[in-house]
This record gives sequence, C-alpha cells and structure tokens, in this order.
Amino acid sequence: MTIVVNGGAGSLPDIFARPLGDRLSAALGQPVVIDNRPGAGGMVAMQQVKNAAKDGHTLAVVTNAHMVWNPYVFPKLTYDPATDLMAVSPISVIPMALVVNPKVPAQTTAELFALAKKAPGTLNYASSGNGSPPHVLFEMLREQAGADIVHVPFKTGTDALTSVVAGDTQIYLAGTSLVEPMAKEGRLRVLAVSPKVTAPTFASAPTLQSQGFDGYESAVWLGLVATAGTPPAVVQRLNDEVGKALKDPAMRQAMLAHGALPYHASPAAFAQRIAAERATWGPAIRRLGIQPN
Repeated sequence: MTIVVNGGAGSLPDIFARPLGDRLSAALGQPVVIDNRPGAGGMVAMQQVKNAAKDGHTLAVVTNAHMVWNPYVFPKLTYDPATDLMAVSPISVIPMALVVNPKVPAQTTAELFALAKKAPGTLNYASSGNGSPPHVLFEMLREQAGADIVHVPFKTGTDALTSVVAGDTQIYLAGTSLVEPMAKEGRLRVLAVSPKVTAPTFASAPTLQSQGFDGYESAVWLGLVATAGTPPAVVQRLNDEVGKALKDPAMRQAMLAHGALPYHASPAAFAQRIAAERATWGPAIRRLGIQPN
C-alpha cells in the first residue's frame, strides 16, 4: 500500500501518516509506503491517487484545501475531488489560533477588528501562501468582521510565523502547535482559538464561535481518501482500521503532542461533511476571489 502525502518529511500530514501507516501495515499484513509529493497545491499528490487502481492500495492524506477549497481556488485544477476521490476516514481536527504581534494594540478580536476599521488597509496578516488554510480562513474571518486587512503570503508556515514574531507582519491565523512556543514566550499574543483548546497557553482564549464568527467549529481537518470507484467493502475495512489506530494510546498521544485532536467518522459521514463544506465555503471563496500564487 502507498499513502501519498502532499508535504515533505516532517510536515504535519507526514508526521501523522507514518505511525498510521505502521498500524495499517500490521493490521492488513502488508507493507505501507509513505510517498511524499509536495507542491502545486496538492495537485501532484491528488493526481497520483486519481490515476491509481481502484483497489484501496493507494491512499492520500488530505485537508479541507484538497477536498473543499481547491476547485474554487485553482482555475485549472487537474483533479475533481467530487468525482475522482473517495472519502475513507477523517483523522484529526487541527485547532487554530488567532495571534498578533504584541506591539499590536489589541487584546481581543473585537479590538483588533475595531482597529482595522478605524484605519483600513494599515494592518496586515501573514499566511503560508494563497489558497492555504490560514489564507482562506482569515479571509472568511475578515469578511465576516467587515474589515480591510492586507494579505501577505509566504512560502511556508514557518516563514509566516517568523514574520509576525519579527513584526514585519502583524496577524496570523495558524495551527496551535505552530504558534504555541512563541505564544508561551510572550512573543505572540493569542486572541482566539477554534475549537476550544485545553493546553495552558490557549486555555483562557475564547473561541472564534463565541466571538460571533461562523464556520470555525473545527476549521481544519486531516483525512484519508482513496481512488473513486474503490469497492465500498474495501473502504469500510480501511475505515475500521483507521478507527482502531486512532484509539491506540501512543497514536493519540503523538497527535495531541502536535496539537491535533483525533477524529474518526464513517466514510459516509466524512463524505457528507466534505459535501456540506463545499456548499458553504465554495461560494465564499469565489466571492472573495482567492487565487493561487
């Protein structure tokens, strides 16, 4: 079996794919290879699964971006997530934190957006690239707040984080595991999280939902997909084994240590979630005019 990862070795999808692959290998009695295929907004990785045999032997780790957002971001997407890929199982939810450089005179999200409205176009926010989760999610947040804040894209999340800590940019909506060290040291100020996070660094932060922002209950997720047309019995067996793997204490602890919340559901429930998110996010992304780098 092969699990294709749109990310390099050491990326968050890769970190989760490897122990999951080990457990699937043991359960299914066959080797599982992790194939890292970063780049092109996930198109390289998704095409590999799209063109694979319909037997469940080639899977891919996906996020909202691959299954929900990309059709509305990339004008020439080389795969159709609705017809070329099949939902197998979600793996985790990635909590997000809205943080600012401490020099920004805002202690809450309300103060941040009031500041932005008072001086439109003077605040800026970092992201890990056009069409990335931090970009799409913050654009939705900015639109709901009715604020004019300038987007500054970077090549990686680490580059974006470095810019906010240095004060070159001011705002970042990113995974809690990425920003936690800097927030713990006081080099970033946490304004809100989504969903609720119990880690001490974020425990006192309100959720974005409680601040009146919709669509952030579990803003970013990871999951597994197979080639469309894979037999339902094969998909169900894979889903069952993923569910067992996510109950493994060592696997759960590894995910929690990287700021992820284990999340399992049936193939049908996962597919329904993806379809519902397309209906919600697709029109918004088109309206906002989000385009790739």
